[in-house]
Amino acid sequence: MNQEKIWDYFQTEGIDAFAESKARLDFLFRKARTIAGGRRLKVLNIGAGNGWLERRCMGEGWETFSLDPSAKAIERLVEQGISGRVGHMESMPFESGSFEVVFCSEVIEHLADQQMAEGIREVARVLAGSGSLIGSVPFRENLSDGVAVCPECGKVFHRWGHQQSFDRKKLGAVLLQSGLSATETGTYAFLDFSKGTMRNRIGLSLHWILGRAGIPIGTPTLYFIARKSSGR
Repeated sequence: MNQEKIWDYFQTEGIDAFAESKARLDFLFRKARTIAGGRRLKVLNIGAGNGWLERRCMGEGWETFSLDPSAKAIERLVEQGISGRVGHMESMPFESGSFEVVFCSEVIEHLADQQMAEGIREVARVLAGSGSLIGSVPFRENLSDGVAVCPECGKVFHRWGHQQSFDRKKLGAVLLQSGLSATETGTYAFLDFSKGTMRNRIGLSLHWILGRAGIPIGTPTLYFIARKSSGR
């Protein structure tokens, strides 16, 4: 599946969709800050989105890079003073051992099997010896729920371009076959409790509890931290 047009749309007309990613990205950022322990990190974010994570990392004083297949996304980040490269996860334009942390949130579910394996091997390559991959994927997503049909050509596709569905077992196996081992995983529902009425907040709280438990109605996310497997 060629997803370039999907990515370009969400980097231009549809960029407001990334506003809902803030809670998830902040959660992953705080995981990285714990790992840093006050050290100044060199980090890479795969999949630029609206650049929120890159700006947050730069605000922490970290040396920050971004990789995205959309030239429009990278152009926007470069205008903000962020170091960005156009490219794909499967063939990253960075030297081996370059980063203490690589972020990869809501990315690998978009990839076919071979792309995914090659991409995670590339992450292992660009990670420093004790570096960490910090990321997330939808948890046990029913891909058929996202199916759409193009009214012009009749092509059937997933509306977000997802090609993979993950549980802990599959994620662990995918990481391991590409040279990484999960050191932490968990399910979470990333919600914005600052908006809406009290009734809505009660509903969000129930959604959050279900998400934490990994129950599909709570639209849970599976987050993970991984490092190079021993001997790699």
